[in-house]
Amino acid sequence: MIPKRNCYLLCKNVMIAVFFCAFLFMFIRLYFSQSSGKSANDQHLQQILLERKNVTVLPDIWPKDKVAYRDTTNNISVLSDNVHIFYYPWFGNPEDDSVYLHWNHEYLPNWDEKDKNVYPTGKHVPPGDIGANFYPLLGCYSSKNPVTVGQHMKWIRQAGIGVLVISWYPPDLSDKEGKPFDQLFPMFLETASVYNLKISFHIEPYEGRNPENLRKNIKYIIEKYGNHTSVYKLQKSPSKKPLPVFYIYDSYLNSPNSWSSVLSVSGKQSIRNTDIDGIFLGLVVEFRHKQDIVSGGFDGFYTYFAANGFSYGSSWKNWKSLSSFARKNGLLFAPSVGPGYIDTRVRPWNVKTTRERKNGKYYKIAWATALQTNPPLISITSFNEWHEGTQIEPAISKSNKGYVYNDYLPGEPDFYLNLTRHFVSQYSEILFKMKT
Repeated sequence: MIPKRNCYLLCKNVMIAVFFCAFLFMFIRLYFSQSSGKSANDQHLQQILLERKNVTVLPDIWPKDKVAYRDTTNNISVLSDNVHIFYYPWFGNPEDDSVYLHWNHEYLPNWDEKDKNVYPTGKHVPPGDIGANFYPLLGCYSSKNPVTVGQHMKWIRQAGIGVLVISWYPPDLSDKEGKPFDQLFPMFLETASVYNLKISFHIEPYEGRNPENLRKNIKYIIEKYGNHTSVYKLQKSPSKKPLPVFYIYDSYLNSPNSWSSVLSVSGKQSIRNTDIDGIFLGLVVEFRHKQDIVSGGFDGFYTYFAANGFSYGSSWKNWKSLSSFARKNGLLFAPSVGPGYIDTRVRPWNVKTTRERKNGKYYKIAWATALQTNPPLISITSFNEWHEGTQIEPAISKSNKGYVYNDYLPGEPDFYLNLTRHFVSQYSEILFKMKT
């Protein structure tokens, strides 16, 4: 028979051992859960990376020898020329431009004549009241201010984006809310060179635009800016010289036959194999537009709109088939991802198109869907299209006369820059593995 004291000591030792084992088990479990714990979206993206063993070969138009990312200075290890972001240079303020430009955007009339609701009219009154649902960290800046432009490019580089696709109008033209800004491109190009960035041209649907006069404007752009080292260029094949890249917004406004006269090799006014040749990406909005891209002689296409479901092209569910169509036809596919969409400060009747950001979840899904298509390029809508709420430029919390602007809380003002850099890094890894 065991003495009571010994029995007590034995029981005490056993209980200590049990508690110690339980503590050790919980510690090990906690450690591994923290190491592997990821959101559903992050797990989805990791799965995408793991499934890249059998990758579809990119079309011949893509330069196989191009490195997917560039090592840079300033502690930024990834800077991808495969990631392009739409940039708008149309903003102005009294200090730099004598008047406000675009920040005072008017409320646009309703597209739906059947909607009998009454909506705001007139123009916004900056600096407190602006035509946007978010408020910029830099306030109502001017696109001609070199300090502002420098800060923008520093932020774009912080995000790992290598190419700005800057809106372009002919020298004497602009949209109705702004002023001509072609004269700013020398500053954009020089500033881009400081940050090792590249610039492409987003040709806006200027008044009277057609393929014939666009040919003249392409000639102007190439002759004036084409030799600058900051102009983004691609090769159709290793034996071809690099060519500047042009995004053609609302390309569907002109017929495929009229585009073919300029963009096809056999066209009457063809620019192919001339000194003003380029890589031209058209916009796919409706289903029929993808075939128009082929018929018109384009080199590829993009989808632009950041509102999932707004159009055929912007619907994430269609990107896989669009990517397949592009590969089959030797075209570049540049799906356009965006952090969300809201434009009710310029289109107050357009609530149905709003796409909430959900603290970055919307943006993550857009990126995940784009990465699944193995695209040679990814475009981002946008850096600073404030009117449509698609910007990743830093924004702050602000209110004005009872109106409370949206913000990125609980994230910091640069939340979407850092989130973008995360996905650019993953995309660069995918492209590097595809290359090697």
